[in-house]
Amino acid sequence: MQRKRCFTSFFLCKVFSILLAVATFPALADDIDSEVRRIVDNHETSKLLIDEYATAKGEQRLLLHLRVQSLLDYQTEVLPGLLEELANPDATVSDETRTLITNTLVAQGQILNRSYQQRNSDLEDKRAAFDGLDSKQALKNELAMANVERGINRLLSLRLALLGWESKLGVDVTEQSALLVADVTLRANELSLLLNFANTRIGELAAELPKATSYEKEDIEYALRRLRIKREICTESIEAAVTVLESLDVNSDYFKQVLITSTGAVSEDIFEVKVLSRLLENWTEAATNWFGENSISFIVKLIVFCAILFGFHLLADVARTVATKAVSNSKLKLSKLLQEFFISMAGKVVFFIGLMIGLSQLGVQLAPLLAGFGVAGIVIGFALQGTLSNFASGMMILIYRPFDVGDMVIAGGVQGNVKKLSLVSATIQTIDNQRIVVPNNMIWNDVITNITAEKVRRVDMVFGISYKDDIDHAERVLHDVVSSHPAVLKRPEIMIKVANLGESSVDFWVRPWVKTEDYWDVFWDLTKSVKQRFDKEGICIPFPQRDVHLFPSADPVTVDVKPSSNGNLPADQ
Repeated sequence: MQRKRCFTSFFLCKVFSILLAVATFPALADDIDSEVRRIVDNHETSKLLIDEYATAKGEQRLLLHLRVQSLLDYQTEVLPGLLEELANPDATVSDETRTLITNTLVAQGQILNRSYQQRNSDLEDKRAAFDGLDSKQALKNELAMANVERGINRLLSLRLALLGWESKLGVDVTEQSALLVADVTLRANELSLLLNFANTRIGELAAELPKATSYEKEDIEYALRRLRIKREICTESIEAAVTVLESLDVNSDYFKQVLITSTGAVSEDIFEVKVLSRLLENWTEAATNWFGENSISFIVKLIVFCAILFGFHLLADVARTVATKAVSNSKLKLSKLLQEFFISMAGKVVFFIGLMIGLSQLGVQLAPLLAGFGVAGIVIGFALQGTLSNFASGMMILIYRPFDVGDMVIAGGVQGNVKKLSLVSATIQTIDNQRIVVPNNMIWNDVITNITAEKVRRVDMVFGISYKDDIDHAERVLHDVVSSHPAVLKRPEIMIKVANLGESSVDFWVRPWVKTEDYWDVFWDLTKSVKQRFDKEGICIPFPQRDVHLFPSADPVTVDVKPSSNGNLPADQ
């Protein structure tokens, strides 16, 4: 019973699908016929609009063009799907319908050709309208021309698509293809000339702009805007032409070369062998022609450039020599760091001036170059903020001179002799002969101790005697030992005072004055001499001691230790 039900359900579904397919065929045919009729109607309407376009003027022409464009856009959306249905051998489409759509498409191609010619005529009229226009009106006219150019690019794309649709229907499109290739090639050649003209004129106006008056600058700026619009639309139109030519298997290498040369845009086309070889040939030819025309003058300029550099190199040496004599004047009292800085900058400034003069002799414009240096300086400044901070700290060190080369300092957490100082860092050699490079920013933002800045220093020493020794005797001994040292200065006077009664000793502060370079020799010598003299005089140098007194208890403490339940001693035992 269940098998019969399944078979019945399957049979009913099959019958329903067959009936649905039968009902669909006439409907599909009816849809195709209705779309074909609509396309034919659109074609007739387009034909009438094109006829009206020839006599219309002003905004009426623009309105008619937009109406034609909307009809063509509809066909562009509908025709691909319709042609697929017509190409289907199972489609129930009458021969009359096929013939009708074929003839309509052929006639549509003629309409597109007429529309293309009319838009070209509009373009010529707008080009002729530039005479007598001021800068603002010319800019508006250029924008209008750009819209016309984009409309022409659209028409060319439609003509290419129409050829593909006609070819699917078996129409011979050889003649129409040749006509399209001729139109596109002619248009691309004209646009290439306009593109080269726009680039050349933009360069000329850009060079004139800095020298122009305020009134002339406004006109030049409007002209530059207009030329940039022209360059943009020419580039778009040539790219559209290249697309059409490549779709028709026509060589377009020349126009690719024009795009790369004029716009400087590097695309995948430059990697094509033909395009690249043509570019190299043109560049080689241009370089050869330029060198042939300017070789003598260029060689002369190059010789002058080298002579200027050599001359200013000698002047830089002279400037360094003069700067050395000037900064070494004792009246100025400049530090060695500042002297080296001025000497180095004097030579570099003179050579930089010579370099600028030499570049100007080669024909290099100095104003854009200096402006470029300024922009590069800003960019580098943001990228090297830490380095610039060190540079500023280095300048502050040079100006305020907290230390000089050869001084022993404690700076940036490092103690040692300053061996070298640049505008970025200081090189310090420690007492144990390590060389440490410290950024100037760390030095300037920290406490700087210059140990050897003064000519004389005080040696601070502490000697202790026991409480049983004679203080006056010890003081006389200390005074005798210190004053007898040849490196100890008589002025300022030696200070020997009882300064502290410590836990284990009576402390004397001994403070003689010495020359800075004798500091450590005096310190070590006096330490040794005082110990030897104290031993000879029987003076004791005490060291910390502790007296420990033990008192026996009358009743000794007994501790009863009992093991825990697990056999071990308690944890607190």
